[in-house]
Amino acid sequence: MEIWALVAASVGIVATGLVAGTVFAYSNSVMPGLRKADDRTMVTAIRLLTSSVANPVFLIISNLALVAQIAFVVLAFVANLLSAWVGIAALVLYAATQLITFAGNLPLNKAIINGGEPTADNGWHGLRTDFEDRWTMLNHWRVVTAAASTVLLVVAVGMM
Repeated sequence: MEIWALVAASVGIVATGLVAGTVFAYSNSVMPGLRKADDRTMVTAIRLLTSSVANPVFLIISNLALVAQIAFVVLAFVANLLSAWVGIAALVLYAATQLITFAGNLPLNKAIINGGEPTADNGWHGLRTDFEDRWTMLNHWRVVTAAASTVLLVVAVGMM
């Protein structure tokens, strides 16, 4: 059972790390770069980026991270491993990542996508203002929770 827990944790580390890396890339390069763009360019770019991120590969990886973490916790408890408790902490942090995504970032994505095509420059500015600062702050939190989840999974493996 311990070997399967190790496999699940390893898959969880890779998948969660990929999610953490994706949200980190947005916090570290995409959003700072778009902050320098004019309103119309920023809104158009966000619309294009948002629609491209919601692809099967990313959806599989983000769901695989959750499934692998759950499997690790279950298998670690069955094997009576102390690392199961660290796995729970990692799982809670990854669940927080998903909660922030579904309750915060995705509704903002939908709002900016469904905001129509403004006919005046101030319409583009309004779409940007309603989106940018809140989305960016929520994404920074996703970086923290996903990265911390990954680190805790590595710690859990080290305890095995």
